[in-house]
Amino acid sequence: TMADTLHSVQGVLGTSAGDIIDAVPSSTTETVIGILVSNVNSSSQDVTIDIEVVKSGGSTTPHLLNDVTVPAGTTLVWETKVVLTTGDKIQGLCSAASSIDFTINYLKQT
Repeated sequence: TMADTLHSVQGVLGTSAGDIIDAVPSSTTETVIGILVSNVNSSSQDVTIDIEVVKSGGSTTPHLLNDVTVPAGTTLVWETKVVLTTGDKIQGLCSAASSIDFTINYLKQT
């Protein structure tokens, strides 16, 4: 039987694409169940974000969030389900350094 465990990852998006959720290990499925992004820009400017799934082998799928503007002082909550299989990972970036805090909640099945 598979074990189901809830996980959460937090961090700050950079201006270059970086891994938010590392590549899924073999014999594992991870299902994203929620994404929160908060604009914490110190200059109160709007910030755009991109979040995408990178498939095993490096190809990208359509963006989960593409060039989305997060207004200053705003938190965006995106409740969705995205299934990740072996080798898949999620990457993200934003238009201004140290401006977007993120939390992604997911279910890991092993």
